[in-house]
Amino acid sequence: MRRDDLLERMDAIGRLVATKEGTLMLLALGSIGLETDRLDDYSDLDFFLIVEDGYKARFIDNLDWLAVEPLAYQFQNTKDGHKVMYEDGIYAEFAVFEMVEMPGIAYTPGRVVWQRDEALDTFATPKVITHPSDAAHRYEEALTNLYVGLLRERRGEQLAGFELIQVSAVNNVLLAYGETSDPFNPTRRVEAKHPDVITFLEQGVLGYGRSVEAAAAILEHIEARHSVNAVLKREIERLLQA
Repeated sequence: MRRDDLLERMDAIGRLVATKEGTLMLLALGSIGLETDRLDDYSDLDFFLIVEDGYKARFIDNLDWLAVEPLAYQFQNTKDGHKVMYEDGIYAEFAVFEMVEMPGIAYTPGRVVWQRDEALDTFATPKVITHPSDAAHRYEEALTNLYVGLLRERRGEQLAGFELIQVSAVNNVLLAYGETSDPFNPTRRVEAKHPDVITFLEQGVLGYGRSVEAAAAILEHIEARHSVNAVLKREIERLLQA
């Protein structure tokens, strides 16, 4: 069963990490962390390895601490970590941080798979991450996304217009709904958390080449929930009709 395979792989990594000099904690995040009830056939591994100061490069440059099964693929996607896949298809994304870095890292609470000392418990529960802006702020951001996106669209920059209208504006509308399932990505599990938003998504995310039509639907959705400045609305509508 995929769920059991993922949990066992995470535990196996923890057992191997425990044998390595300089390791302090293995912290599982997301569905492999505190939300294991979400684990399914489409889940992967997401985790932090916290190490003593001065050991970061050792664990980024040498992935022997992951060798509980053969690795088939690895890609260092940031200065802090890799994306990897085992030969059996289990996929993982991880970051390595030294203790001194942890106070400046933004992440959601995680599950301790292994730790060298209980004094490290504080790293499992970071400061709560919130979106500082309210719904009105998000709607205003979305409206300006629509306007600038339509400028790009009318200039012939359809991809740039798509990104602003069907990605940025839509994300801001989703954030206006309030609490999200993932503080770093408002699109995660939005259909389950806000099923009423599906109709909006069907009308506001239409694909490349249909950004004008999508913008009209997004504007209508915002107007039903937020007072739109008359001049800004006029200019958006002018671009919709150009």
